[in-house]
Amino acid sequence: MRVSSIVGLLFAAVMLAIIPVSPQVTPRGVELSVDQAQAVTYRRARVTARRVDRRDYRYARRAVRRGAY
Repeated sequence: MRVSSIVGLLFAAVMLAIIPVSPQVTPRGVELSVDQAQAVTYRRARVTARRVDRRDYRYARRAVRRGAY
């Protein structure tokens, strides 16, 4: 084997190891799909925390009205 083919094989192996690929079994056979990362940004964390806080407040208010406390 030539040096360039060995380098090419190593490069391909590294790329397959780095990229998050997951096999999916379909009726037509096996497909490879690339997983997508969902980055948690500061804004997304703020929005999620605000939504959770509102929900907790709403549930507590309902419980007080019902006399659960």
